[in-house]
Amino acid sequence: MASWIDTSRTPRVKTLLLNWEFNIVICPHCGNRLYSDAPFFYEDFAEGLLVAVFPSIPKNHLSIEADIRQEYGYYPTLEFFYDMTQLWFLIYLQEYYKTNVYPRAESNFGGADERLRMFLQFLKKDPMMLTIRETLVKSLLGVKTNDDLQNVLWYALVKLEGMSYGFSEASAFVGPRGI
Repeated sequence: MASWIDTSRTPRVKTLLLNWEFNIVICPHCGNRLYSDAPFFYEDFAEGLLVAVFPSIPKNHLSIEADIRQEYGYYPTLEFFYDMTQLWFLIYLQEYYKTNVYPRAESNFGGADERLRMFLQFLKKDPMMLTIRETLVKSLLGVKTNDDLQNVLWYALVKLEGMSYGFSEASAFVGPRGI
């Protein structure tokens, strides 16, 4: 199991994380593929970002966070994720804004630092992350389609950008009925 990922040295890790193929273990008894419960660091040097990823919340997470902040507080941005969906969506957003010329040119965000702050705030606080997580899991299990996932991700981008057109549809889409 990987304990530290440096995306500048191993850019393929982003693809593995996006495909849910990173740190997979296979049960020797039943052969099921499971995601490792081992925590790891995700470093994106280009973004000045270090994320401590804990697939499950440790009982002493506050003292662990304090120790990590003391040890690695020199990173411009140090974050803690307790849900792999947060890391998945962060990578998705970074790749989306790097590869799509129109959003880069027309984005309501300022520079890269401001965009990263907005992403992290959304990932940690926005209730739409529950819908993204649910749809992502269901699409991985084959219950939902990739089109369903793309629709949810589009609505998240609309919300992140603060776009007014079509937003009433997005609100209805992620309302109490779910998807």
